Amino acid sequence: MLRKALLVAAVAVIIYKLMNVVIKAGVFTHYKKHYPGPCRQIKGLNYGSEDLEVTKDGLAFITSGVSYAAMSTGYKEFLQRNGIKGRIFLYDFNEVHPEARELQLVPSKDFNPDYFHPHGISILEDSVKGEHIIYVINHAEIGDEAVEKFKFLPESYKLLHLKSFRGPLMHITNDLAIIGEDQFYISDYLYFKDHTLSLIEQAFLPFGLGSLLYFNGSDFSVVDSGLFSPNGMTLSKDKRYLYLSLPALSTVNVYELEKGNSLVLIQSAYLHSMADNLHLSESGDALYSGAHPILHQLVVHLDDPRQPAPSSVLRLPLKDGKIVPEDITELFYDHGDLISASSCAAIYKNKLLIGSVINKLVVCDVNADIV
Repeated sequence: MLRKALLVAAVAVIIYKLMNVVIKAGVFTHYKKHYPGPCRQIKGLNYGSEDLEVTKDGLAFITSGVSYAAMSTGYKEFLQRNGIKGRIFLYDFNEVHPEARELQLVPSKDFNPDYFHPHGISILEDSVKGEHIIYVINHAEIGDEAVEKFKFLPESYKLLHLKSFRGPLMHITNDLAIIGEDQFYISDYLYFKDHTLSLIEQAFLPFGLGSLLYFNGSDFSVVDSGLFSPNGMTLSKDKRYLYLSLPALSTVNVYELEKGNSLVLIQSAYLHSMADNLHLSESGDALYSGAHPILHQLVVHLDDPRQPAPSSVLRLPLKDGKIVPEDITELFYDHGDLISASSCAAIYKNKLLIGSVINKLVVCDVNADIV
């Protein structure tokens, strides 16, 4: 009798755990499509706009062709079949009919564009010199993970490679946020480079193997650890707060910077959706995020990008540096017809630009009262 009771209890626990996984994956979730205004796909950028950063003067630098060691075989075959390479595009909000323009990557002895797979991006704007210095995560096909430093040459639409940064604490990185020249925070996203092990790391381990790193100009150090797949990040305008998305937990961590650029966690805001990359609004009073609302469809899409996945854009209002969860709004939702697997979003002068992991780039008109 006791053995039977224990067996029933064990089966009940297993079913409970499996149902939790099913519910979290969004199997029973349904959304209704809505846009903030007319939307259109940007021509010429068909295979990914994973992350973007918008400058004060309205230039959006966009990374395309993300791929790293832990990606599925189906994903890598899709890239190879379609001849997809790592590239960086420019979208100028100031043009009357802007389109995405590919930037030429100027190589150096430490950087070969043929092995380039960009991911997260952050920009250092020098208002005195009128220069843009671009820092980009690179999952290089040959060699170790790196952060690449470029100088934008606007006359020729080129990115001149200046320097590469590497370190043993970098496993599979995701995004970065620039504090000053050659000083930045970086999210160490995954520990395992094997696809199967990375899935176990993200879905089944009771503890996180990711970390948040800081580079001081010469060395990397760990400023937070035990994180579940830390993803996109950005800084407040005064660089007092750092925002870090944790999609596996549907949360965004808010850190306050202290002396020596150490961090203190002051908030973990639950979003009810998987926020990917984060972008600060022009006014600095909100974050925008491309988000993945239904997990199981995202998983299928990342195994076979021909299968659509829904896209969502969230607006996360800020007050005194913290996110106000009860005032979070969804600005955009699409089933995957217009854009699949949205990964980033930004608004500039009432235009919403939405990027994707390995799909389209979309721009929408938005009303002034929602930005």
